[in-house]
Amino acid sequence: MPRLRRQVTLVGSWTFSKQGQAECAEFVADQRVDVDRLFTHRWKLEQAEEAYRLFDTQTTGTAVILPS
Repeated sequence: MPRLRRQVTLVGSWTFSKQGQAECAEFVADQRVDVDRLFTHRWKLEQAEEAYRLFDTQTTGTAVILPS
C-alpha cells in the first residue's frame, strides 16, 4: 500500500509570561528602550486593511497599527 506524504509547514511562536510582559511595559514606560527602532512599518487605524494585506505577504518585519 503506497504512503502519502504531505508537505507541511510548521510555524511556531512564543510569548512572555505576565511578569515578563509587565517588565517590558515598565521598560517602555520608563523610556529605557527606544521603541521607535523596533518597528519597520507604522499605519494609522484607517490604514488597517492595507496593513493586513502587507502582513499577509510576510515581508514586513515588525509593524504596529496606531490609533488615529
